[in-house]
Amino acid sequence: MVFNKKLAETIAMEFQQSTGVEDGLAKSFAEICCFLNFSPDSLSWKGKVKPSLEEEHGIRILAKRYFESFRKSDYPATSGTVPDEIVSAIMQFVYCYNTEEMRKIVVQHQQIMCVENSVGALLERYIFSVLRCYGWCWCCGNFVRSIDFIKYDNKKKNWLLVQIKNRDNSENSSSSSVRKGTEIKKWFRTFSRTGKTNWENLPDSMKDFGLNEADFISFVKFYLESEKKSLLK
Repeated sequence: MVFNKKLAETIAMEFQQSTGVEDGLAKSFAEICCFLNFSPDSLSWKGKVKPSLEEEHGIRILAKRYFESFRKSDYPATSGTVPDEIVSAIMQFVYCYNTEEMRKIVVQHQQIMCVENSVGALLERYIFSVLRCYGWCWCCGNFVRSIDFIKYDNKKKNWLLVQIKNRDNSENSSSSSVRKGTEIKKWFRTFSRTGKTNWENLPDSMKDFGLNEADFISFVKFYLESEKKSLLK
């Protein structure tokens, strides 16, 4: 059996819910499968045996991962880590915080870390909310190596590949080296040293669609408000 895009979309339709937010996801999933069929090395899988795009079972495994990831809440989680007591002791000694002040700082630090861990996913979710109607597919599910968004350019007959980062310092050298020798474009949202945003430097293929910081903030507030209501049910 060879890869069949129509079969991939049909399988994905079994997972797609009849809600407006999931409209078109089956097509996006099938398009991602097309890219992975074109570039097999781009399929990332931690298990011993990678799902095969030439088998219905393999496509079904990927579809399940894709939709579960899309539905996963990006609402900041509650920290499950235990603070290192020596950090508090040093903070109190160096900066003269009292015990009550340190207790609040520890809680706030944990909250900040949880929020920071959510920003990257929220950024990708925002970009997809705007660009999905222009043919861009969000590679959620962590099974496409080093690529967050793809689109097939029918005019140039090639794939447009983009990796998204929240800050310019949010990757290490090993992950950066993966892009060398590829057509993957990298874009980051903010500069770590100045705090300035970088929307004006989006890849050309993503420009002129209204992506901007104010709209991103509005999207995040609306999304978190909706998620908070769902979590309280």
